[in-house]
Amino acid sequence: MELISFYELLLNKKQGGIVTQIERLERGLSVMENTTKQVDTLKTKLELTMEEVGREKVKTDELIEIVTKEAGEAAIEEEKAAE
Repeated sequence: MELISFYELLLNKKQGGIVTQIERLERGLSVMENTTKQVDTLKTKLELTMEEVGREKVKTDELIEIVTKEAGEAAIEEEKAAE
């Protein structure tokens, strides 16, 4: 009878430990799922931001071309005025 009581005690301890581990793993999975959702959201925002950066880069390149052209024209006019 004493062996059975000891076995039941040991079994209960093991089962309690297993339940604790299961709960811990479930919390970990929940955290991972939340993190995955946040990463997906950030990826989407990054893609949108990169598209905006691309559009702004094109605008900036066009503006640089205009300024460069006007600077060249101004230099030519300055040379003419200096003569």
